[in-house]
Amino acid sequence: MELVAIPLFVVLALILVPLLVRLLDRNAGWPLALIFIASAIPLLRKLPDIIDGNPWTWKVTWIKDFLPNGADVIFSLRADALSTFFALLALSIGAAVFIYSTRYLHGGRGSMSFYLLMTAFMAAVVTLVLADDVILMFISWELVSLASFFLIARSGPGGELGSMRTIILTFFGGLTLLTSLGISAGVTGTTSLSGIIHSPEWAHHPALLSVIAVLIATSACTKSAQFPFHFWLPEAMAADTPVSAFLHAAAVVKAGIYLLLRFSALFHDDAWWRSVLIIVGMFTAIMAALFALQKNDLKKLTAYSTVSQLGWIVCTIGIGTPLAMVAAVVHTLAHALFKSSLFMLIGVVGHQTGTRDIRRLGPIWRVMPWTFSMALIAATSMAAVPPLFGFISKEGMLDAMMEGELATPATAFLLICAAVGAILTFAYSYRYIFGGFVDGTRDVSDVHEAPLSLWLPAAIPGFLSLPLGFVPGFMDSFVDAAADSALSTHHATHTHLALFHGINVPLMISAVVIGVGVTCVVFRKAIARVLVGKELSPFTGAHVLQGVITGGSRWGKVGGSMADSVSPTRHLALPFLAVITLAGSVAIGALFNGGAIDGVDMGSRVGGIDRPLDYVALVTVIIGVAIAVVSRRRLSAVIAVSAAGVGVTLQILTLGSPDVALTQILVELLTTVVLMLVIRLQPREFTERSARRDRWAGTIAVLMGLTTTVGVIALVGYHGKPLISQWYLTNGPTISHGNNVVNTILVEFRAFDTMGELSVLGMCGVAIAAVVLSVPRVRDDIRGSLAAIPRPELNSLPMRWMAKLLIPVLILISAAVFWRGHNHPGGGFIAALIGGSALMFYYLSRPADKAPTNNRLPYILVGSGISLAVLAGLAGYLGHASGEEGGYGSRGSFLQPLNAHVGGELLTTAQIFDAGVYLAVLGLVAIALLQLGGSIRPGAEAPLGPVRTHGGFSPVGSNGPDYTPSTAGTDRDTVSESTSDSGGDTSGRKPVDTVEVEE
Repeated sequence: MELVAIPLFVVLALILVPLLVRLLDRNAGWPLALIFIASAIPLLRKLPDIIDGNPWTWKVTWIKDFLPNGADVIFSLRADALSTFFALLALSIGAAVFIYSTRYLHGGRGSMSFYLLMTAFMAAVVTLVLADDVILMFISWELVSLASFFLIARSGPGGELGSMRTIILTFFGGLTLLTSLGISAGVTGTTSLSGIIHSPEWAHHPALLSVIAVLIATSACTKSAQFPFHFWLPEAMAADTPVSAFLHAAAVVKAGIYLLLRFSALFHDDAWWRSVLIIVGMFTAIMAALFALQKNDLKKLTAYSTVSQLGWIVCTIGIGTPLAMVAAVVHTLAHALFKSSLFMLIGVVGHQTGTRDIRRLGPIWRVMPWTFSMALIAATSMAAVPPLFGFISKEGMLDAMMEGELATPATAFLLICAAVGAILTFAYSYRYIFGGFVDGTRDVSDVHEAPLSLWLPAAIPGFLSLPLGFVPGFMDSFVDAAADSALSTHHATHTHLALFHGINVPLMISAVVIGVGVTCVVFRKAIARVLVGKELSPFTGAHVLQGVITGGSRWGKVGGSMADSVSPTRHLALPFLAVITLAGSVAIGALFNGGAIDGVDMGSRVGGIDRPLDYVALVTVIIGVAIAVVSRRRLSAVIAVSAAGVGVTLQILTLGSPDVALTQILVELLTTVVLMLVIRLQPREFTERSARRDRWAGTIAVLMGLTTTVGVIALVGYHGKPLISQWYLTNGPTISHGNNVVNTILVEFRAFDTMGELSVLGMCGVAIAAVVLSVPRVRDDIRGSLAAIPRPELNSLPMRWMAKLLIPVLILISAAVFWRGHNHPGGGFIAALIGGSALMFYYLSRPADKAPTNNRLPYILVGSGISLAVLAGLAGYLGHASGEEGGYGSRGSFLQPLNAHVGGELLTTAQIFDAGVYLAVLGLVAIALLQLGGSIRPGAEAPLGPVRTHGGFSPVGSNGPDYTPSTAGTDRDTVSESTSDSGGDTSGRKPVDTVEVEE
């Protein structure tokens, strides 16, 4: 069996959830728990080999040549002792929680969302701890955050605030993790997690190593609820008890611990890493323990105890020795056992009593003896009282603190803090017991012991702390191997877990802690009067976060106000000024420095690159732009801009790039038609502008033009063909079996970039539709124009004759260009533009002003195109070595083309990818026609009418002279004739009034 089967088992469980819930309702937890147990069995069978230092691995190439050094991104899983430990922990605790949920949940519609999210969460956690690729690891990390957010939010109004704070803080940790992993991949040249950790490159970047260490520590602290991010965990207690038991005892918070342990091999000698973890961890342990003693809600008390216990583990990891790694692993296990039980037993108490408030519970130990006994065992383990397993783990951490490489005063201070934290731990552990089961005067005659099926699954994890306290030694080899994995050593750690190691300093500290702790329990009511209800700090983490959000919103409004306008000028002014300032200064500096830029090897200027045709193209662009600037009519401006585009196309063509030139001219054609569809909904002439605005716009335009001109003169013409271009020209045809290098770059070498651009195109189409559909839609009868004649179809008769001839030709050309694109100028994008031209021609030639497609077809085309491209990419995983030098490699990867010769013709999956490009681009053109064409126009409900503007007429509706459309420009007599003497049916039409408007 392959390692990938383990996360796939969990994904299978996720797929089966809807069926299982429909059949079994809340009892779906039973088969799901069995699947989790079955997923753990392969790991258990491989455990002896893993402990011997032989990790279980699985990998497949994900993205070929993705990194700058040509390295691949590999979908890689790796089960060493550390990742196996956390995977088994999540699967086993998860199985217990799912069995408990079968009796805790009430059934009904809520069961579906609960089991879906919990199973998805399990899949994300298992993938996270097994991932050996940082991209896969980061994706899993974020999925864990999303799943926890939804699980908290589904609890109703009480969970909204907590879920939002949770997602904000954990996503901040995701950003720091993404930053650190991205820098690490760049430095080491690999996305392999083990490769990054063991890379020799870090020896050359000690300062950068410390920065990465702090970023990783920050990410882990957000997930493990360490100061100053501690407050999200108690607020997440609005979620159901099973959610708390799994997420906040064995999963989410343990993800941060896993991250710290995994990167300890790289950072354990870094002073910043050790200082941050030790200080933050111990401070959090003491602070959260005090907060726990203040709480009357058992669930919040347990939540703060979780934060405190995690602080102990974080501090121990920061010590960085092999013994510390063992202690951290052992306490991680101990904490998962007793804390999951304590959370679930709170659910049992709430289920039987209807409350979790200490002040309202009373002496329920008398009527719930089994629940009380199991809670006592779990809480005693948390208090680190012998012979429970929690005592052994706490002793190990104290022992590690003594052996840490710290100065003697620092060691003494750390041990004192640890003793204080241990005393507080003892106190809140027994506040859970006495407050929840013993103290109080409530009449408990109406309370009964929970059913065995409810309390037994809750009790099992905590109860295991009792036998493990007596026979912990059977885990020695496993925890030693996990510590070796954390520090990347091999059989370097040798520990012996035992209940008694003789009289030593940790044992004496424990004796003092138990003695003082018992005293605290005796005086628990007095301590409660001092602490409960008191503010230990003038502000809370929630207040700080809210202040940050409020401040960010205010600054966001300030920044947004700079572009809070529908005017393109206002949107473009700031970017243009930034370009003028930055690029202009560099260009001017290069101009006065003989064309040289500091730090850039400019080389010598290449001669003979200027040709007469360049000036023809330049003059064409200048004339087009000049006319567009001075034109007062929108139609003239569109024509002028299109002429400038033709000049650019000519320039590209003279440079020997027919593919790009053909693309440019087709884009100009289609863009012109779209602009015509837009300006028909606007006044014929531009509105008057103030002289001040013209001066500002002119100044920015001139400066932008001068900056560009100086930059071109100073920087262009110093190199021949770049090395990458020469490489593509030399090696591209051999590797891709295609002579059109432009096309093979788009659909093979840089297909991943094209995939992203394809998605952007699809979103642009959706955005166009969303913007247009957000405006009220009314029918435009184009009143007051020559179109209102008895037989309007005669107007389009010549166009329809041409369309019958040209549209089939365009379709055939489109197909031919698509098919030949691998070896000759063409390809899916250009072919789609030609097909879009046929669609445009079909629309323009129709006698009725109707959209050329139905409402769904354009979106189907876009979605089908993107889906087809993705499927073509997935087919690349079936690929093998091409057998040629410089080929794609020996393993398949995403978007790797598969080639085959059929009848002497080369067929490749890159053509399927290109077909996806074709469909998506054609769909985008169809969306533009669908939303901007037709007689149902965006605009006001008032009928259109002519408006006198500067001696002529322009359309106007109820929104003013700058908004609504018509066929303006006809004189008043023509309008009168067309509306009164047409002889057509004018019933139902209101007379059109004319209004004079001064612009």
